[in-house]
Amino acid sequence: MTTTLVTGASSFLGYHVVKRLNQSGVRPRVLERAGSDLTVLDRLDVERCSGNLGDPDAERAACAGLDTLLHLAFKVSVGGGSAAVEEMQRVNVEGTRSLLEAAAAAGVRRAVVVGSALAIGVNRQAAPLDESADWSRHALEFPYALLRRQVELDALAKATPQFAVMTVCPSFTFGPDDPTGAPANKLLQALMARKFPARLSIGFGCLDVRDFAQGMILAGERGRSGQRYLLSGENVTTDQFVELVSSITGVKPPRFTAPAFLVKTLVAGLELLSKVRGTAPPVTRDVLQILGRNAWYDTSKARNELGWTPRPLQETLTDTVGWLRAHPTAV
Repeated sequence: MTTTLVTGASSFLGYHVVKRLNQSGVRPRVLERAGSDLTVLDRLDVERCSGNLGDPDAERAACAGLDTLLHLAFKVSVGGGSAAVEEMQRVNVEGTRSLLEAAAAAGVRRAVVVGSALAIGVNRQAAPLDESADWSRHALEFPYALLRRQVELDALAKATPQFAVMTVCPSFTFGPDDPTGAPANKLLQALMARKFPARLSIGFGCLDVRDFAQGMILAGERGRSGQRYLLSGENVTTDQFVELVSSITGVKPPRFTAPAFLVKTLVAGLELLSKVRGTAPPVTRDVLQILGRNAWYDTSKARNELGWTPRPLQETLTDTVGWLRAHPTAV
């Protein structure tokens, strides 16, 4: 993987992918939106290109002479109303489609598109899902998940004998060395500061960002065209997660488990308040479909086909807590 383009290198996930490439002796090309804060790239060894997804000239220039594309530039929003959904449609769906078309036309041989485990589904039973999960049974029908699923299906449909396309679908991702303030790390920091007042009834898979980066690169090297690969580590309940955090940090965890009706009432109130103020809500009620369900995943396919192995959750949490304590204002 010596001639590689990485999009979204200034994000938490993208930063770690480039960092891992650098550790392997690869200096990738990166495509970043003109005018973005690219301070994080100063830590990395990259060839910079600027331009927006959907700009044919910028995409052609970025893809020229490449072997591999690792596409991580995505807009993430679980609130924001219709404006946020429109931006996700433009950046995530239309931008990815345009970039893959440019890559194929430029002769790029392999492309990996980052998706989301939420686009696989969320189980109502206490059992992990794999890549073949029935979406009609396990769908999480809110805009972010639906659009990420659309991007993934569109991307895989572009695979040809000359242009291999794979997707990787990470679960709840956190880890040390966070230059951007990842949401999962902010949650962990809130638990450490005892600013998280209650537990929620949710099961979720935990993924170390360093393992994500390795899985993304392995998919580019070894993945089968037209395939999706789930990347996730240990599957836990909220109770298990906060108790493990408490055992590592020595900080007492929240004891109150908020019932679903209370959470839904609070979020509905936030939506109403945002409407009165004329602002975008930070979160919307459709996201709460995840309450009482399990975002648990079986990663046998990535382990067997890619040779990928995630590290224990205890190690990830220990490393992340140590880094957050050493950099208290970084997240």
